[in-house]
Amino acid sequence: MRTVLVTVVALVFLAGSLAGPRPSAACPVCITLPEYSLADRVLSARVIVLAVPALDNPFSYSPVSILKGTSEQLSALPEIPFLVDSVTRSAFRADPGRRVLMIYGAGYPDKAGRSLSTGWSKGFLMTPERANFLEAIRHQGASWGFGKTDDPSRVAFFGSYLGHEDALLRNAALIEIHRAPYATVRQLRDQGSSAALLQELRSVNRLAYAPAVIRLLGLQSDQAAKAAVRTRYQRALASGDTNLFDWALAGIEVDGAAAITAIGAHLKQQSLSQDMKRDLVRALTDAGTARSEFQAQILDIFKRELQQNPSLAVWIALAAKSWETDILNPELRSILSAEQLEPAAQFLIENTLVQVERN
Repeated sequence: MRTVLVTVVALVFLAGSLAGPRPSAACPVCITLPEYSLADRVLSARVIVLAVPALDNPFSYSPVSILKGTSEQLSALPEIPFLVDSVTRSAFRADPGRRVLMIYGAGYPDKAGRSLSTGWSKGFLMTPERANFLEAIRHQGASWGFGKTDDPSRVAFFGSYLGHEDALLRNAALIEIHRAPYATVRQLRDQGSSAALLQELRSVNRLAYAPAVIRLLGLQSDQAAKAAVRTRYQRALASGDTNLFDWALAGIEVDGAAAITAIGAHLKQQSLSQDMKRDLVRALTDAGTARSEFQAQILDIFKRELQQNPSLAVWIALAAKSWETDILNPELRSILSAEQLEPAAQFLIENTLVQVERN
């Protein structure tokens, strides 16, 4: 169901919002994490090799062992196109036994889910711990669906690397948690160190990882983490924040119904931008999906918003569809009959009504 919802949201996003053009929330540093994770690259690879600088050209790579695939498959592939950079050359001078992981497979998929051209991608400079990590992905990942981010065993596997001393492995774990549904991430309660998570948030070089870090911080049980979340989510509500969605989720995790009430009060504000309202609706939706005991309170807020702010109908309809509830049907039908909707938005709302009535 989640894949269908994401696809439909993308369709609506491309078609435009119900309220027409709106200003986008600017970010002083625009950094995003890859949607195609290391695990996806490894599990979908046709050929995986370990490579070293070539004997006849120390600036190019040459395969020395095959981890996946056959020698015949490897010989049919183009040469590894990457140059050996200065850092890697230094590593090989210090230890000629080092190896670099190289992966041949489909390229990163675009926003529509289409795979780009097949080719080589560079993994990382191998260490014993990274070799164990790679082997564990290949062994345990055999049961993971490709690109499926809602597998509890997958999230638990990467959660165990959140406190790892190797930054590359910690980053791989954060990327997986960033991509996973919040309801699945909640199993990682008290994973990692609160002090380390707070340090991550203070580093400008770690902005891309902030969404995952904030969600994990909300799942910490110590009082320092709870106090930090309370301060930051309330500040985000009051003044807006690049990570408003994630702070709102963390706030609900810490303060429960009180945070939901605070979010509902902010949604009433006329001065709140459409982007901020959308992020708050998304946070309420994910929180209600993860904790069904809050759904009744959240649905009361959604019912009020549909009556007063039809521009949020698409995002609220997603919650109704996900929760399989028809309690919002009268308001959604009223919007369908009274509003001039974009075709994609109209389709999503009509589809929601059909699905929830069928259930």
